[in-house]
Amino acid sequence: MIKFFSTILFLTSFFTVLGQNGLKVGPYFLLQDKPNEFSINSYTNNQIKKLKAFSFTEKQMFTTDQENMVAILDKEKSNVTLIDIKSAKEYTRKIPYNIIPITIFLNNENLFIGGEMGEEILIQFNLKKKKWFKLKIPDEVLYEGKAIDDIVINDSLLIAIDNIVWPKYVLFYKLISKKKLKLSHYKKLKSNGPAEWIYQGRITENYLGLISKTFSLYDGVTDYITIYNDLDMESSFSLSSNQNDEEYITFTDIVIVGKELIIASKEKGLGIIEIKNSYFKSNDETIYNLFNTILDNSESKFEEFENETIVDLTIISNKQILILTLKDEDGKYRHQMRKL
Repeated sequence: MIKFFSTILFLTSFFTVLGQNGLKVGPYFLLQDKPNEFSINSYTNNQIKKLKAFSFTEKQMFTTDQENMVAILDKEKSNVTLIDIKSAKEYTRKIPYNIIPITIFLNNENLFIGGEMGEEILIQFNLKKKKWFKLKIPDEVLYEGKAIDDIVINDSLLIAIDNIVWPKYVLFYKLISKKKLKLSHYKKLKSNGPAEWIYQGRITENYLGLISKTFSLYDGVTDYITIYNDLDMESSFSLSSNQNDEEYITFTDIVIVGKELIIASKEKGLGIIEIKNSYFKSNDETIYNLFNTILDNSESKFEEFENETIVDLTIISNKQILILTLKDEDGKYRHQMRKL
């Protein structure tokens, strides 16, 4: 167990935030080009056009609102730099709260930071007023070991995803105000197994997808993808990475397009699974109402990439383009475009 938690802390320290987990799509997107470089890009004349490159370290996280700004969070200096995409003007603000950042989200009004608890686990920076707020956390969630591991957003709600310590929750905040966000409600999540760590979320108009890892003495580390059919969180199904004893795979990224779940696997490459209504099971159909139903994914088809690993998936929704960021055995990155 100690080894598993140490692995999580190590991985978290190297995570960056590339995509935006929201419904609104702007003309700009981020891509990782080198082990220590990312760029802000546009899609023009059926080509990726690089606008500006940024270097980064393992102590930094970055994201974009896809319309106006790029945000770079420096965990070591405990500050955030906001850069205007068109003018290149930038300003830096010190984070006034004791928080260990894990994820960031930027829209045209606010920057949100979720993290492991120092004194806070979810904070907000209003871009217009240039003012910080700490967001309310329910007492059931606010105890030692808790953290916010990812943030997704729709038209009316900021959705913060709780971390490894069970029970896990999803917190919902109203986006109706340009001031400090108010807690709307929260939901308890079903589990995929012991010591589960949720580290990524994706949202569409119909689905919420989560990637997580679990650890047990019997199975070791297992990756899961869980799909909820709406934000009521009442019906779901999961895919497991170790259903076949002879082959273990890991999930590196997912995107959801219409009724298709697109999966990036380190070992298997690119997979596509149709999301069917019959896959979803409600709480009263699952074991003790605590665990997700595991879907048999033995018929899933993957496209393998020889000597390359998919490290990130990027959707240009308004162009129906999927961009695969691939890394070869020498650590070199390239981008491949696919029509959806």
